[in-house]
Amino acid sequence: MSILSLPVRYYRDYAPHYDYAYETLSLPLERTAFLIVDIDDFGYIPYREHTEQHIASPLHAARTAGIRVAYVFNDGNVASDGNANIEVWGRTKGLKRDPAQVGKFREPQYVDSVRPLPEERVFRKWIWSGFHDTFLDQHLRAHDIKTLICVGYSLRACLYGTLIDAVYHNYRVIVLRDAVLAPEQPDTEDATMPEGGWINRIMIRQVEHLIGYTSTVAEFAAACRAVTQVSVAAGC
Repeated sequence: MSILSLPVRYYRDYAPHYDYAYETLSLPLERTAFLIVDIDDFGYIPYREHTEQHIASPLHAARTAGIRVAYVFNDGNVASDGNANIEVWGRTKGLKRDPAQVGKFREPQYVDSVRPLPEERVFRKWIWSGFHDTFLDQHLRAHDIKTLICVGYSLRACLYGTLIDAVYHNYRVIVLRDAVLAPEQPDTEDATMPEGGWINRIMIRQVEHLIGYTSTVAEFAAACRAVTQVSVAAGC
């Protein structure tokens, strides 16, 4: 079984540390999946640019290494009128639903560099978590997946909800921290931070002390190249 040797970071949230720790995890390739959350193009420019610059390359690396890829995307149209979540979003996000679209499936639109391949499963969800009311868990278990490499949006909503649910379903979670993003608010933006603001910094810290590990696009790509080179040398 091929092994993906991936450097990871986590946060030691206890005395006397309160600092980052670093390790390299040895992950059986056949039991690892690359999970992409809510990167379909719905017109939000920062996401579109970030997808092209930070998600297309690790997706290519995962495919080249033979890692199973799965997508989830949000389709609020399938939620019925009277849904509590839709009510809240109407107030907190200013969202207005088109009555003609309620109950109708929305087809996701992907930019070419991250478009799903025919053999890659795409799961429709209606709320934050990609596991809630979907067949994602069934699909992953059918292929004996134990570890999820996660990318996508938003780190403060749908991606975060999916990460939490992944732990509930007993998956090891690794987030590529430069391949995720949360919209900052006017009073949380801070260009002096490498994360771009307080929301992204805190949400990444949440992942690293509570949910699992983080790595980077460059570290993941290098780990995938090493697996590919071993496979080629072995004549696989």
